[in-house]
Amino acid sequence: MSEYSRSNATFKNYAISLGILVAILLAMAFVVSTRRGEHIPSVDYRPDVDVLREAADYPVTVPAEDLVEQGWTPTSSTLDVTGPVEWSVGFATAADSHARLIQSDDDPASVVSESVEDAEPVGTVAVGGREWEHYESEDWGALVLQGDDMTLVVAGSADVDELAHLAGGLETDAAGTE
Repeated sequence: MSEYSRSNATFKNYAISLGILVAILLAMAFVVSTRRGEHIPSVDYRPDVDVLREAADYPVTVPAEDLVEQGWTPTSSTLDVTGPVEWSVGFATAADSHARLIQSDDDPASVVSESVEDAEPVGTVAVGGREWEHYESEDWGALVLQGDDMTLVVAGSADVDELAHLAGGLETDAAGTE
């Protein structure tokens, strides 16, 4: 008579399947535990700044170099010089929010309406000796500074203190006014 038993075959297959699943779960746990730190991809926005300085008819304003040392990570940089010159650089802030600087010589009203999203004006904020218009909504904020030749907008999901920190760290040069 055969030693084959249906109950033994079922238990054996069950044990093999369970062993495979446990091995997969252990491998997944190992991978997850080795990737604990958040990795935010960083971009170098300086090449766009160099092109902006050549294309702009106004003094170019750039974020201070020490923002990165303070935990701010540049995550995007977009430059459009085909029409009105517009540059946008985005940051992951030290407090894990997002903020961006928009600099444009387009019509100030259109720059503001596109940049502040649904935020409403709520007053002004003094930053670096200048009064910035403050816009705010439930999940978005913006600081706007309109000049004669261009408009600066610091906007994002960051709180107003972080937006003011970015605005206060801006440096304006005269390289674009040749």
